[in-house]
Amino acid sequence: MKPEQRLILAFVFALLIAVAFQKYVVPPKKEANTKSKPAPAQQAANMPKANPTSPFAMERSRTPAMAAKMSKGKVITLELPYATVRFNSFGGVLNGYALKKYKDAKGKPMELIEKQGYFQVVLPDNPSLAAKVNTSTFTMRKVSEKGKTGVELTLTLPAEKLTVKKRFLFSLNAPYTMEGTIEASQGGKPLATGVLMGPQIAPTDRKSHYAFAGPLVYLKDKNKAKEVKLKKDGQHREFTNPYWVALQSLYFTSTVVPSLPTYTWIERIKKDHWRIAVWSENPKPFSFWGFVGPKRFDLLKSFNMHLEENIRFGMFAIIAKPALEFLNYLYGKVHNYGWAIIILTLILKILFHPLTAYGYKSMAKMQDLQPKLQEIKRLYKDDPAKMNEETMALYKREKINPMGGCLPMLLQIPVFFALYKVLMVAIELRHAPFIGYLTDLSAKDPYYITPVLMGATMFLQQKMTPAMGDSTQNKIMLAMPIVFTFLFLNFPSGLVLYWLVNNVISIGEQYLVKKVYAKKS
Repeated sequence: MKPEQRLILAFVFALLIAVAFQKYVVPPKKEANTKSKPAPAQQAANMPKANPTSPFAMERSRTPAMAAKMSKGKVITLELPYATVRFNSFGGVLNGYALKKYKDAKGKPMELIEKQGYFQVVLPDNPSLAAKVNTSTFTMRKVSEKGKTGVELTLTLPAEKLTVKKRFLFSLNAPYTMEGTIEASQGGKPLATGVLMGPQIAPTDRKSHYAFAGPLVYLKDKNKAKEVKLKKDGQHREFTNPYWVALQSLYFTSTVVPSLPTYTWIERIKKDHWRIAVWSENPKPFSFWGFVGPKRFDLLKSFNMHLEENIRFGMFAIIAKPALEFLNYLYGKVHNYGWAIIILTLILKILFHPLTAYGYKSMAKMQDLQPKLQEIKRLYKDDPAKMNEETMALYKREKINPMGGCLPMLLQIPVFFALYKVLMVAIELRHAPFIGYLTDLSAKDPYYITPVLMGATMFLQQKMTPAMGDSTQNKIMLAMPIVFTFLFLNFPSGLVLYWLVNNVISIGEQYLVKKVYAKKS
């Protein structure tokens, strides 16, 4: 097979390989029971020391019997402009956070917090004492400050001479943000404290094999977010002083930004269930800023804390981020993400048109050259070296670059994969309608109409593409629309719409190039 033929097949198979590679091949890195690299020596004095002991004795104490006690605990409800928030006196935990703007599959407010509750107390020096704290009943009262409302929860255990106070304030003006403080003292002596997150965020959120969900830490010294992937139950990872720690689903996140140097322990309970403890070993009140809400790019970016890294765009993030921002800009003009996708696709096709025209003309020239190439192959079938020499000489005489038909397509691959990721993970498309029966561009087409149309247009596009003289290759190329149709059946309809529109424009583009540019050449 000639080099140009191999490049064509490489482009066609690129999507299939990438999808299959993400889903079936790439294993999580072997990170279990390891620690992140120690901080530089000059920062050591400000860093918490490592703690090899699991801080989860208190978590394992929460049996079904305890869950029954929680159901009898008192509840304080806060009606925020963007969410309904509930705190339970048993354990003093946040055990309800229902978003008003975002709905679940049943049309109810999207619940982000499981009933067993978030923000249990971590006492790193005494997990068994923390177990008593997290299975005791707090007293609660509502509190408010300018532009904020929240609760204060207090617990006293006389036998242990222990006092614990939690305070959570939610902003009324900055949606989905909060401030939390946990302090504990025993016999009048302050204790080191922290918080526990997990086991899930937005448990009913849509799942995807093609997007990351789970714990994420932002390492400021490395200026990047690290996905925590563990294969087996009970495995854990430890991090020293991450800038922030998050637990995320496909579209939502709970992110904690601690104010003190912290130590973080992340443990897998079972598939898609985690325990995340963040604490300081400094015996001062543990304070943190938090975001609990949708992974909306413009909103997360506005905080200037790198929170937009919660959206995992993959290796082409440098292209995906501006693509999503531009898509949101277009939405602001047309107020429909379906039309915004169509306009974005059209703009990209215009930008890449010179490359497409060049590629088509190169393929047409290669098609015209096939008789001469076949003759060279017949004459020198027993001398591969001479065959290659004569082939390259023919290319030189005819002033043809054998790679010219494929390189323009290969240059577009990063853009395609960036858009592929954007349309896969962007919450902006969640429940976003287009026209008619397509009421959710983040979900699959319920009647499979767009995938079938996509396959049909892809087949027509293949028929219009100049054949390269290899019958086996041509048969494979014509089979690709069938493969892609089945592959796209369960993809988000927004992604299928992009591919369908791209095919339709490409058909018109190829017709134009064939009638106009090819004649000039």
